[in-house]
Amino acid sequence: MKVWKQLYLIVWLAFLQIIIILLPVFGDKLVDLHALLGFIILGVAHYDYAMIKRTEAPNRLKRIAKSTAVLATFQVVLGLILYANVRLNANVPLIEVVTFVHLVTALAIITQAASVATAYDMWEEHEYTSPK
Repeated sequence: MKVWKQLYLIVWLAFLQIIIILLPVFGDKLVDLHALLGFIILGVAHYDYAMIKRTEAPNRLKRIAKSTAVLATFQVVLGLILYANVRLNANVPLIEVVTFVHLVTALAIITQAASVATAYDMWEEHEYTSPK
C-alpha cells in the first residue's frame, strides 16, 4: 500500500475510534475495539514515518510524519490510563482532564496525518510544481 494511503488510513481509523466511543448503545463492549484500533494507528504511524524518512521528501513532511508518530505514542499512553480507569476501575484522579487531552490528541492525529498524506501524495506525483 502506498504511504499516502496508509496516512489516510490513520485518519479514518482515528475517525472510526471517535465514532465508536460516541456510541453509548454498545457500552463497554467497544472499548476493546477502540484500544485495538489505537495500537494499529500507533504501528502504522511509526511505519509511515520510517518509510517517509527514507525518501527524498521535503523535511517538513518528515517532521509532520514524525510528530504524528509521537502523538500516536502519547495517545496510547493516555489510552492505557483511560483503559485502566474503565476496565480495571482504577479510579484515576483528574480523569476528565485525561479524557479531554485524549480527544484533543486524536483530533491532532487526524489533522497531522491528513496534512502529510495530502502533501506527500502531491510531492510524490510532482503536483507541487508550477505549470510552465
